[in-house]
Amino acid sequence: MPNERAGDPGNRGSTIADLAEAAGPGSVDGRHLLLVGAGPGLGLAVARRFAVGGYRVTLVARSTDGLAGLAGALADTGAEINTIAADASDPDGLGARMRELYLGNGAPGVIVYNAVMGAPDQLLSSSVAHLQAAYSVDVISAIVVAQVAAPAMRAAGFGTILVTGGGFADHPIPALATVSLGKAALRSAATMLGADLEPDGIRVATLTIAGQIVAGTSFDPERIAERYWEVVHVDGPWQAEFRFTGE
Repeated sequence: MPNERAGDPGNRGSTIADLAEAAGPGSVDGRHLLLVGAGPGLGLAVARRFAVGGYRVTLVARSTDGLAGLAGALADTGAEINTIAADASDPDGLGARMRELYLGNGAPGVIVYNAVMGAPDQLLSSSVAHLQAAYSVDVISAIVVAQVAAPAMRAAGFGTILVTGGGFADHPIPALATVSLGKAALRSAATMLGADLEPDGIRVATLTIAGQIVAGTSFDPERIAERYWEVVHVDGPWQAEFRFTGE
């Protein structure tokens, strides 16, 4: 039947989440941060802020060498730092690694999805392969991480998922086409995930950084990292989108 065939891709795409739920969720630690898309700028600053604040931190990035360097840079915090090598451009591979994490005990109760494919590009000259890879990094893998974490967070009755947004979602730039598309779609995805998961006590939001991240400016990574900390620990009403404007 036509409708059944149209639904098949969606059914295949949900396999990662189905496997995580079928196998049974592990326990969740509210003082454990998972940072997907760890790097030497904002990612390192966010990891440091939470490590100093008493969190255990799990870093996810493509490069094992890069992860080793980041973990070494955080050694002075005294926090437990773990690393997972996984590529956000491969949502299935990333999902498998996340499933291993969330089937264990003490899985992260706080997630920051910070991965982005931000190289300059334009829609008229981008190949299909490039567009698909960018969308995988910018949007699909964020959804996959939420799918995998949701069963454990539901069982625990709490969890926080923040995705890093950008001003390109508000003002798309043709010379940064895929990141502009990605940030707009990521914000929509976070809004929908938040609506789906809020009844289970799980908070999802976008933290939109409305400016260029540059050390020593009002958009210094450490200042932005403090905003992540504030949002995770906010006492007031939860929002679908928080913003950092440099103020």
